[in-house]
Amino acid sequence: MDAIKEGDKVSILFEAKLASGETILKTENEKALSLIVGSGEIPITIEKALIDMKIGDSKTITLEPSEAFGPRINELIIELPKEGFGDNSCLDIGSVVVLNSPQGKKFRGTILKVEEENVTVDFNHPLAGRILVFSVTVVSIDMT
Repeated sequence: MDAIKEGDKVSILFEAKLASGETILKTENEKALSLIVGSGEIPITIEKALIDMKIGDSKTITLEPSEAFGPRINELIIELPKEGFGDNSCLDIGSVVVLNSPQGKKFRGTILKVEEENVTVDFNHPLAGRILVFSVTVVSIDMT
């Protein structure tokens, strides 16, 4: 049986968990993830772990924050004037907001605190700073 090498198109099943054991994403048999190994579609640590695996092989890979969504950056937690949010009716803690920069770039953040005049928004990725544990199983390999 042939083993995966860089450039092969593979289908994998995977489950992503936080270090605490909480599942955050899981594929089902009929929805396996297809990708080309080495294309950068998934974190490089996982791509490297796929090398030499065969159909039916399973592996568990732990990603440190630097290998996944990066560290939490305190400077990305910003207090903004409440008036900049227009209709304030949906400013609930935990809600996700999308704000536009003056250059037209969109930024997604999570509301942490709502005060009389200000809203504190965390623009870090929700998984930033978290250790992730991936369990992967190879379903198919299309050799190149």
